[in-house]
Amino acid sequence: MTSVPTGPAAAGPAGELCGRVDALCRAATPHLPPGGPVATALTAVRLRLAEPGLRIAVGGRMNAGKSTLVNALLGRRLAATGATECTTLVAWFRAGVQNRLEVRRTDGRRYHVPGRPGGGIPRDVTLLGSTREEIEEIVVETAGGRDPHRPWTLVDTPGMDTLSGLDAVALRALGAADALLYVMPHPGAGDAEALEALRRQAHDRMTALNVVGVLSRVDELGDGTGDPWPRAHRVAATYTARLTGLLSRVVPVAGLLAQTALGEEFTEADAALLGRLATAPREDLGRALYSPHEFLRWPDGPLDETGRARVMDLLGCYGIGAAVQAVHTLGDPGARALLAALREASGVDALVDEIRRRFVAAADRLRAAAALGLLDEAARTELGGGAPAPAARRALDDLRAGVAALRRHPLLRQTELAPALADFAAGRLRLSEADSRSLLRLATGTTAAACLGLPEPAPGATASARAHAARTAAEAAARWRRLEAGPSRVLRRHARTARELCEELYFRAAPP
Repeated sequence: MTSVPTGPAAAGPAGELCGRVDALCRAATPHLPPGGPVATALTAVRLRLAEPGLRIAVGGRMNAGKSTLVNALLGRRLAATGATECTTLVAWFRAGVQNRLEVRRTDGRRYHVPGRPGGGIPRDVTLLGSTREEIEEIVVETAGGRDPHRPWTLVDTPGMDTLSGLDAVALRALGAADALLYVMPHPGAGDAEALEALRRQAHDRMTALNVVGVLSRVDELGDGTGDPWPRAHRVAATYTARLTGLLSRVVPVAGLLAQTALGEEFTEADAALLGRLATAPREDLGRALYSPHEFLRWPDGPLDETGRARVMDLLGCYGIGAAVQAVHTLGDPGARALLAALREASGVDALVDEIRRRFVAAADRLRAAAALGLLDEAARTELGGGAPAPAARRALDDLRAGVAALRRHPLLRQTELAPALADFAAGRLRLSEADSRSLLRLATGTTAAACLGLPEPAPGATASARAHAARTAAEAAARWRRLEAGPSRVLRRHARTARELCEELYFRAAPP
């Protein structure tokens, strides 16, 4: 399985659930044959739990703007963009002590190549020392950056027009991720099909539990003129509803503008170029910004060819218009104030907030669920080496029992509702509007209160608050119990899972 190598942290993994998974591994490992398949698998689980944060994959169709979004979230232009061979590689991005690339070949060999100035992936694959066909994936290590403690590792995956366009390496990378940002420049019916296919082939937990959609090219909606945001919000809301169950929300972002606003390339010289653009008559500038081609061939504008190419590369037509508007509003703002205005105009802060709310807040659950999946595989593995010693057999039995017990935790039982979300999205599971909302809350809530649709309790919650939560859980369990008696086999199966989760929430909330 694809992994970013690291060592177990001395303090152990963060989070109660991840800590309990790690404890199961630590308890079993000393009693297992050293170097055997089960011990090796448990070591891999501990290595994964010791990573500093979530693994978030960025996926979508070809030319969707995935790498541009990756660069925005990294705050640096590190991912290759445009139609080059390097954009067809799986690339992991992590912090390091220097800028360098680790190339992982299909023959198992690994080696490092020096990073280019500023870090990141070169456009020319020959600079990696192997052909595209010989490279399985690359790991990009970068030093410094504006946010070295960002609580996630990003993986940029190749684009696809159909699922057959993703090779086994890309599917493994998606399967190794804890969460997914699914990038859509122009959402359509094919995105539901692609998400469902990815869930089946790469990651069966890939549903609204851990997927957020990104409407990546807000500025290209409609005819490309005027304020794109009212339409962007309508499109995002429409596809949030249409893809319910497959993702939690679609967030609109102007990707290129976000890449520049959060990056390190925009300078005072660029601010001065935009100040000069702001001196042009608005009608002339509006006509020039009808398309990149028109702007770049604008011979009588205030910028020369080099200046026009520079601001177009940084901002695109929409971003140039937004920047010039900021200049008119703020006067002579300088680079810092312009970047703040451009960041607001990009919509990227709403996406970062959604990542933190949906993924980072649920990191303990998402990472523990992924680790339990690996432990399930390990627990089914034969110990090897002939007849196992009694201690090894007991350790394996205890591991299986520990995994089963931990899976009964409400926030881990949520993963068992992933098939219900997928069936709901595909129309196989039919529910009333109220029951649909209840299912989504149960499956995606990051706390017990959120699962029940209740406000978060204040610190030191009273017995009456616990009793209210218990009553709410009992009422929800009763509704799902009634649905278990329905005629649909699909509904009966998923209603039982939902009912059992509600019962678990009841027992945890009921006053002692």
